[in-house]
Amino acid sequence: MSVSEPWVMAVDADTVAAEGRDRIALSVQGRIAGHRVILLSTCHRVELYGFGIMPDLETHLQVETGEQAVRHLMRVAAGLESAIIGEDEVLHQVRDAFAQARALRSLDRRLQRLFETAIAAGRRARAGRTATSGNLAQRAIAWLQQRSRLEGGTVLIAGAGRMGSALAHAARLAGADVTIASRDPIRANRLAQVYGGRGVDLVGGADLAPKSAGIAIALAGVWHEFQPPQCDLPPIADISAPSAVLPAVRARLNGSFLGIDDLYVRTQSVPRGYVAEADRVVAMKTSEYVRWMDGCM
Repeated sequence: MSVSEPWVMAVDADTVAAEGRDRIALSVQGRIAGHRVILLSTCHRVELYGFGIMPDLETHLQVETGEQAVRHLMRVAAGLESAIIGEDEVLHQVRDAFAQARALRSLDRRLQRLFETAIAAGRRARAGRTATSGNLAQRAIAWLQQRSRLEGGTVLIAGAGRMGSALAHAARLAGADVTIASRDPIRANRLAQVYGGRGVDLVGGADLAPKSAGIAIALAGVWHEFQPPQCDLPPIADISAPSAVLPAVRARLNGSFLGIDDLYVRTQSVPRGYVAEADRVVAMKTSEYVRWMDGCM
């Protein structure tokens, strides 16, 4: 492969389950020191981008090079490779991956330009959008609504980060009160105040779980404190990757558990106009970047 060619090494929820993706992400993180690369690790995918010689990494990672690698990142940023086509979270994740890589290491200017172009493509694809199919948090809460009456009840949200906030927002729109549980109770209280709820630590959240109308989880790491007694549990939507709920608890739910990979089903209700416009933007931005690359050689 030419040293002037970009490449991507990737896995997603179509090919590797959440636990496997988490193992791969940890492995890749531990082996890229000194490499001028960008790692994009989300709830649905683990992708490593670079130029020239690829590091010796996981055999599970699928490789694309050249223009195909460029187009792939444009599609990811535009939300065309997401579980929910056109969702916004992935664009934040692409932007965050780029910012974190720049803070940690010196990047090849071609790689910088690639991510800058992809971020621009993601913004352009979403410009003027009049409808979306919702985000992961909205779908998780909608799933809970199908199994429990949330309006007038309390939804326990485990996690006070960006996705926890999205879950809380969706729960309030569904008419539920919210309780936020987090490893950092101060952060939980801060987020809970936004939605008129209460904040607790993860121990307190585990105690409140059986009394809730539904539980929605977005945690980094296992929720070890959540080991409820042998009593009925409300439905649980866990969009953590991998799952934060212990296997023994999941086994008790008898179909009332939704995991992140269960959401990795492309919706059929995506507005055709968005897909067509996003495809056009991806083609335009891919050509723009390839022309820029040709001018650099």
